[in-house]
Amino acid sequence: MEFMGQIYWYAYKSICNITTGWPFKLAGGAVLLVVARHAALFTAFSLLVVLDLFAKFIALSYEMIKTQGTESPSLLESIKAIPEAHRQRIINSHEMKTQFSGKVIVYIIAVMAAGIVDFIVGHANFSQIVIAYLASTELLSIIENLDDAGVSAVHDLVGLIKRKRA
Repeated sequence: MEFMGQIYWYAYKSICNITTGWPFKLAGGAVLLVVARHAALFTAFSLLVVLDLFAKFIALSYEMIKTQGTESPSLLESIKAIPEAHRQRIINSHEMKTQFSGKVIVYIIAVMAAGIVDFIVGHANFSQIVIAYLASTELLSIIENLDDAGVSAVHDLVGLIKRKRA
């Protein structure tokens, strides 16, 4: 019963404080509405780049296993070998972090520039074109990395994505 009493007490306190600081809450909500789309795009591109780096890790560990004598390691074997490839410095964390940061910075600059052009030209949707191109480039990179890792199921996707991207 005491647990329910605590829930009731905290709910009551929260309801009583809803109107406290309402100008700041209203301004904060307005700012969040303005940046929500951009934050979502930034998060989505960051996730794409992380997936691309993971796919690159798989491809690098796949190559490491092949050089050790296994002719055609499985995807699971390649994923399990990532820590070993890291220990052998085949996967270099510093370089990978630099690639991640560099890609995200380039994406931000490209999307900002396209947004400015949209504003100048009058909403010509250049930013959507740039975003679609960058996203398809990341998708292509992920598929190419998986193809390099010997995942035969994605082999034909490389050509298809290249044709769609062009």
